[in-house]
Amino acid sequence: MDFGSRSIASERAARFGVVDEDQAARHGYQAPPWSARDPGVRAALTEHHHDTPTELNKVLYGLASQYGGQRVPTGGCRAEAAARLMKGEPSVDRSLPARLEQQAVAASVQDPRLAAVLRAWASCMERAGHRYASPKAAADDPRWKGASTSTEAERAVALADVRCQNKTRYLPTLIDVTAEHQRELISRHATELSRLKRLENTRARNVAEALSAEPTALSPSAEGERDSSA
Repeated sequence: MDFGSRSIASERAARFGVVDEDQAARHGYQAPPWSARDPGVRAALTEHHHDTPTELNKVLYGLASQYGGQRVPTGGCRAEAAARLMKGEPSVDRSLPARLEQQAVAASVQDPRLAAVLRAWASCMERAGHRYASPKAAADDPRWKGASTSTEAERAVALADVRCQNKTRYLPTLIDVTAEHQRELISRHATELSRLKRLENTRARNVAEALSAEPTALSPSAEGERDSSA
């Protein structure tokens, strides 16, 4: 599984919790080895991150007036690139989608249909010998929350959790109820969201123009002259 697929699967797992019996039996509530949230995977990814060289930072952020005999744009190359890519953008609230997502989740938690399923799930878990109010409460049990490896007790609870989810149709109900609230919010905020769509289209055009334009990247001269006055 490539990193992109890992990231998508990891985000879904973080959003919905453990929903697969095999994963629950093998890993409990801990991140499986394929997950981008697995400590080992995160450590491997971190190894490839390097600090930006000081001279490059000066050019990127406008901390030097010249580099290689060429003028550095005011504010640096990052500021110039941002200005080109944001040219003609409409004024929009870019935080709106994230806020609407949070509102949909909050509304779903209060929805009577999901509340009924959670009561059925809790009863199912109690019959299996485990007392929790929700799958999230089970995953957040202090006995294994934040642990690096799963225990036998954790795996037993996780497996019972998933089986009770399947019996009560927890995940399909959660998805349906959340989607319903999302559609309602999308309809209510259609005008603002259409402006965000125009923003994406404008950016796409600006990116296409920038990629097709003659390169203007700064390059050092043969003598390697650099301005060190910054």
